[in-house]
Amino acid sequence: MKILLPTDGSPHAKDAVQFVKTLAQNRDVKVVVLTVSYDAAHYSAQPWVPEWSEQEKMRTQKILDEAEVALADVCKSVTLMHGAGPTVPRILEKAQTLESDLIVMGAKGHSAIRRVLLGSVSDSVATNAKCSVVVVRSQPESEITFKKIVLGYDQSIASREAVSELVEWNMPRDREIDVVSVAMQPYVYVGEGFMDVPITVDPKQVDRLDEAAERIASQIAENFPHTKAQTPVAAHVGEALVSAAEADNADLVMIGDTGHSLLGRWLLGSTSKYVLRHAPCSVWISRHHWNSDPATEEVTDAVAAT
Repeated sequence: MKILLPTDGSPHAKDAVQFVKTLAQNRDVKVVVLTVSYDAAHYSAQPWVPEWSEQEKMRTQKILDEAEVALADVCKSVTLMHGAGPTVPRILEKAQTLESDLIVMGAKGHSAIRRVLLGSVSDSVATNAKCSVVVVRSQPESEITFKKIVLGYDQSIASREAVSELVEWNMPRDREIDVVSVAMQPYVYVGEGFMDVPITVDPKQVDRLDEAAERIASQIAENFPHTKAQTPVAAHVGEALVSAAEADNADLVMIGDTGHSLLGRWLLGSTSKYVLRHAPCSVWISRHHWNSDPATEEVTDAVAAT
């Protein structure tokens, strides 16, 4: 499994290093650690460029060396890379060139207004990457781990493949998995900006969703015995997943990215983006299904329909 680990040496980036270290304890991992600096070629006429370039080389090498020391004993291979130019495009280009399975990076920018801001780099990479992405968000006085996982499930290909990706990582069997399948609460909209009382949800519809969640939970339980399922009724799927993560004191929320359209793979779905920006813990956006064989997807859909 190939992981791209962008880092700038910040505490958030070091959290991402620890997350990769934890993943690599359970599966063969080849990790590429990447730092990106400004391209000094744009300022070649400036007298400070040679000195700055030398200092930047020393700074980035120290960051890369520290990551290598942390990962060398658990990863199958550790490759160090230093790029120059705009940070987000370089990360995305490298992930595509390396055919990375997963990008792992730290989150930044959280404040007292309930985690509504990610660092621009983390947000842009998670939104635009063509592979799965984990945005690691450390929690106060806790280790970077994923013992408690909330898994969003809506019977889509994306969510079923997220289950597959979770299982493939061969995590310890003591992980606690909470499969959350949200029953949408419909509302009647009357006039501009006015929302009337919610429509009563048919209990039979909730039961069908609950049955599907229980079925997938029983399959997951073959690998992780501590698996449960719940089907909350909510007006917003993302908010329900975040609430479940808060209630479970979860370490990780995992969701399949289903929000892409004919415009290309460049926009996160509203649910994924909401969870990414509001979850109290790390978020794993699975794009495992993007690499699936279309024929296999058709068979999977047919099986699910039955």
